[in-house]
Amino acid sequence: MKLSAFFSFYTLLIFLTIGCKEEPPTQPTKSDPSADPAIEEIKRLMRTGEEINASDKMDIPGLRAQALAILNHRLKTHKETYAIIESGVWEYEFVFDGKMSEPGRYNGVWIDFKNDHTYEYGTRGNIEGGGRYNYHFDRGELVLVDNNKGRRPQEFTVKIQNDVMVLVGTITYGDRNTQMKLDKVTEAIRQG
Repeated sequence: MKLSAFFSFYTLLIFLTIGCKEEPPTQPTKSDPSADPAIEEIKRLMRTGEEINASDKMDIPGLRAQALAILNHRLKTHKETYAIIESGVWEYEFVFDGKMSEPGRYNGVWIDFKNDHTYEYGTRGNIEGGGRYNYHFDRGELVLVDNNKGRRPQEFTVKIQNDVMVLVGTITYGDRNTQMKLDKVTEAIRQG
C-alpha cells in the first residue's frame, strides 16, 4: 500500500515537472507589425505632426484651436504666474522620444518662460521662435502653443526640483512618448 502511494506520488511529480516547463521566448515574425521599422517611423512622424494618422493628416489647425481655447480659458480662470518656472532660462539637457538624445546634442538650446504667459526659445544668441503658455501649478500641467501655425500644440506634466525641470508628454496632443530634462541657467545663454 505504501509502495503504491509512493509510486503514484512520484509519477504525479514527474508529470508536473514536465508540464510546467517554460516555453522559450518566441522571436517576432515578419507578420508581427510591431517588428516592422516602417511602423516605428510612422509612429515617430505622428508624434511630430509631420505626416499621417493612418489615413489622413494630423489636424494641426484643429488641435491648435482646441489648445488656444483651453489656454484662453485657463488664462481667465488661473491668471497666476509662477517664479518656479519663469525665473531664469531653461537649457535642455536631453530629450527622449523613443530613443535617448546624444550627450551634448542640446548644448545651448534654451526656452525662456515670461511672466506674461509667453515664451521664447532658441539656440545660444538666436531666438528661433516663441508662443503662449499656461502652467497650472495644482495639476502640474504645462500647455504650449507656438506662434508658428504649422506646429502642433504640446502638453506636459511638469516635475521641478531645485534647478531641474522634467517634462513628461501627455497623450492630449501626441507627446506621450516624449520626456525632457532641462536645467535652469543664467540669462547669459541667450547672448551666445
